[in-house]
Amino acid sequence: MNWRHRVKTIGLLIMLTGLLGCKEQRVAIGAPAPALAAFDLNGQPAGLEKWHGKAVYLTFWSADCGGCAADMRTLQQLSDTYGDRLVVVAVNTDPQQTDLTRFISGLHIRYPVVRDQMGITKERYAVIGTPTSYLLNPQGQVLEIHQGLRGETALAAMFKHAQQDKS
Repeated sequence: MNWRHRVKTIGLLIMLTGLLGCKEQRVAIGAPAPALAAFDLNGQPAGLEKWHGKAVYLTFWSADCGGCAADMRTLQQLSDTYGDRLVVVAVNTDPQQTDLTRFISGLHIRYPVVRDQMGITKERYAVIGTPTSYLLNPQGQVLEIHQGLRGETALAAMFKHAQQDKS
């Protein structure tokens, strides 16, 4: 094997190791929440550390998901009530070219919205469909995982319970 082939092989191994390391985190109840590999709507990196010390309701959504839109309306109302203690963060899974402006403004969303442009966050959180949501405690541990539409009554009860449970 010549030295150029060795250098290419070593470079490829280093790159693959780096890529695998990026996606290595997985979601599990009771474990620390995996890091976000997402960007806010201004293109800036978004991370959970921004909300450390507060409970976080992380919801994965897509613009063509009717259940997502229904829950997002309710989440805005709950965010208005509990936003100082429990932060709603909406992670969009649509392709980069999807314009989210009308969707977000039409629902009057004011809580943080981030984009999972490379699908890494979706993979880390094992999201197979939208909506999928995760409740994180103020220390960043996963307390609850839910797939599918929640509905206004269930969301309100969960937010109220999360405020009583200071874990």
